[in-house]
Amino acid sequence: MKLSDWAHVAEIVGAVAVIVTLAYLAVQIEQNTIAVEASTRQGRLAYGREQAELLITQPGLAELVMKAEKNANDLTDEERLLFYEFTTWRMATWELTYQEYVDGLIDEETWLAWDGYYLLFVTGKPGYRKFYSDTRQQWDSRFMTHVDNTLGLTK
Repeated sequence: MKLSDWAHVAEIVGAVAVIVTLAYLAVQIEQNTIAVEASTRQGRLAYGREQAELLITQPGLAELVMKAEKNANDLTDEERLLFYEFTTWRMATWELTYQEYVDGLIDEETWLAWDGYYLLFVTGKPGYRKFYSDTRQQWDSRFMTHVDNTLGLTK
């Protein structure tokens, strides 16, 4: 074989190596994407569990939250602070989930499930409307529009 024949063989081998490398990288990227999505889901679940744990283990917190859900205007300053701090993190998780959906990081089915979960907390509970009214400006504008539309509020 001539040197030019070997050069052609080397080009073919090089092209095959590039294709194999690209296929390998595609598999690695897909596996990394799956791992990141799983980690994101796990983080959201862990936070939900932590919120539930607080309600179960902190004396008086569940009673306070139920009282506040009915009417946040009846709270003392200390009770309002506790309810607002507790609710801020619940709302922040809802906002984060919304942003992940808008940014294409979670699919519509997953978003609708999480959105429904958070709506269970706020729908028909005046204390959350009061909280949202008082803290509305601290949230992402896209999220505010979603909550406004979902709760039938106009701003």
